[in-house]
Amino acid sequence: MSRAWRVDEIDLEASVIENARRILAVRIAEYYSFAPVVPHPDLSEALHDLRISAKRLRYTLELFRPQFGKSGQRQIDRVKAIQEALGTLHDHDVRIELIGDELSALMVEQSRQTRQEIADASPEALAEIAAAALRPPPDDPRRGLIALLGREHAGRREAYAQFRSLWQQFAEEGMRADLVTLSATSLRSGSRSSAHPG
Repeated sequence: MSRAWRVDEIDLEASVIENARRILAVRIAEYYSFAPVVPHPDLSEALHDLRISAKRLRYTLELFRPQFGKSGQRQIDRVKAIQEALGTLHDHDVRIELIGDELSALMVEQSRQTRQEIADASPEALAEIAAAALRPPPDDPRRGLIALLGREHAGRREAYAQFRSLWQQFAEEGMRADLVTLSATSLRSGSRSSAHPG
């Protein structure tokens, strides 16, 4: 898991909104630093890190909800949608890994058993052992695991497509610009401050 970016410019003498904008600017920069991984569905770990970064951004917006007002709530809703879509994707990744590990372990065990059967078999029995190994019976647990793995991969492709669609939608709606504006403008006081990632 990637570490949170540090926020170095907190000013204990400044107002809450000024410090909130500083923190938000860093969280926005951290979140969008993962934008290059979005087009790559195979980068599971980086997409999970994007999800964690989205959580940090969302929690910052929620912590300072009174300071950021209705515009902040809109960003919370957007970031939450991205976070949840990435969460679904991550759930598939975890299940794929677990099923794959179980299938691998089962195949190793069955291979060990087959090797032992071959070692103990008479020359006449070898053909039967080979046929059984190449045509597993209907109740072979590998069949169920392979089917389950296929469903998880299909579900993951769908989850990734939903995430990409949301990311694109929010990009077209100007989410990044909205967030940057929020980090530079106090909606309650109307004052402005320059914000940049620390």
